[in-house]
Amino acid sequence: MKEQGARLLRSINREIGNPLEWTSCAKAMLLGAATFLMFMHYGLFAEYHLGVEPPSKWLDLDHLAEQLPYYYGFAVASLLMFVVMPLIHRVWGDHVIFEYVATIYFSISLSYFSYQVGTLSLPVGAVMLGAPIVGFIFFNRRAVVVSLAFAIVLQLLLSLGAGLQWWSYAPIYSDAVFTESRTSLFMVSQMYVFTLPQMLFLIAISYLVLWRWRDREEQVRHLSITDPLTGLFNRRSILTHLEHEQDRSRKKGPVLSILMVDLDNFKEINDKLGHEAGDVALIAAADALQSCLRQNDRVGRYGGEEFLIILPGTTAEGARLLAERCRQVLERQEVVLNDGKRFNLTGSFGLVCNDGNIHMHVDELLRRADQAMYTAKRRGRNQVVMVGENQ
Repeated sequence: MKEQGARLLRSINREIGNPLEWTSCAKAMLLGAATFLMFMHYGLFAEYHLGVEPPSKWLDLDHLAEQLPYYYGFAVASLLMFVVMPLIHRVWGDHVIFEYVATIYFSISLSYFSYQVGTLSLPVGAVMLGAPIVGFIFFNRRAVVVSLAFAIVLQLLLSLGAGLQWWSYAPIYSDAVFTESRTSLFMVSQMYVFTLPQMLFLIAISYLVLWRWRDREEQVRHLSITDPLTGLFNRRSILTHLEHEQDRSRKKGPVLSILMVDLDNFKEINDKLGHEAGDVALIAAADALQSCLRQNDRVGRYGGEEFLIILPGTTAEGARLLAERCRQVLERQEVVLNDGKRFNLTGSFGLVCNDGNIHMHVDELLRRADQAMYTAKRRGRNQVVMVGENQ
């Protein structure tokens, strides 16, 4: 069940794409769809209260009946924006003007909503705070600034007019709301009813954008620490791991062993079969080495055809056994090219352990492992040499 849910999320993810990379037209269409649903919500709210018996004493039903056509009018306008903008996009192409039109329209529709329920009410405050935050992440910043300034001016005018009694404040409510000495359950619940559509939209789009933002950051982080060809840690990342493990060994005592691995006769593979064959060989070698390691071991591409393996808490003898296993698996690894050609790989292994000298510097560890690896090559390749073995 959990796996099915994960597959569904991945499928939706592929269909939606990255919202941060949507076209201006697609973003405008999203606002059109959102405002359509919001005003349909208000229209159905009005229809319900105009037809329910006994009528609510908290609502001005005459005003609600007058406003019902406007609710549906805004819904139709929103639907038209959703439908017409793609047609314009086909003719004129994508342009940031779509975002200006959509965000200003969103400001007008929400200002109308704030006039209905009161410019100083909870729903208005929540939307006025949340909408710009989401807008700056998702939409063109200039378009958001323009629409926000427009909305603020409208809010000030509506509040000022209500204060000067040019029009009623929150005309959707009856006088009983303002003369009642205590807060009614109806008023509390209706604040959430009016707030719900906007907040659901803001929360949903925020989640979607931030989810993809985190996904993109994880991809960037992954690319920064991995070798793009083999998928192993890159040189910088594997050296960072080595620094960390040597520091831990120095402070807490467990020994540390490292292996330097160099593929044998790799230049001949490139010269005779081409660089594509060399790439396939590197991938096969990476898979072979990775398959031999334990959970806490690390392997990275050190450079060219060289690999560095870190074995935390592993003694020299334990490292030798693991290195021999890696050598055998690598030796049995058959590389198959697209044209059907086949060949096997071997590698020369240099092993060093900091046992007896846990304060050894990382550069010294690498130098000794490299020296042991070249000794293995001089002795005929395809073997493991440990530091100090008659080098």
